[in-house]
Amino acid sequence: MKDRDLETYCEHIESAFFRLKGRPGTLPPSDFALTKTWFQAGWPLEAVLDGIAEAFDSHDAGRARGATEVNSLGFCESFVERVIDRRRNF
Repeated sequence: MKDRDLETYCEHIESAFFRLKGRPGTLPPSDFALTKTWFQAGWPLEAVLDGIAEAFDSHDAGRARGATEVNSLGFCESFVERVIDRRRNF
């Protein structure tokens, strides 16, 4: 990544994801590609982070059936999209 804004955006997402996961780690290439898609779409970082937090909350509350653990941003994608949609409708 050469774009500093994109790099910062991805770093914030990676940091939040693994903080919520409760252990250190790095995002795989597929998750970095997803963060780049969100960045290029102009999705605000705060909305993305809120969506990721909602995904973890849903999983922790047992509403995410069949998922034993949140392992990727792909799991969070629909939650992020819902946050973006809610914010667009305001």
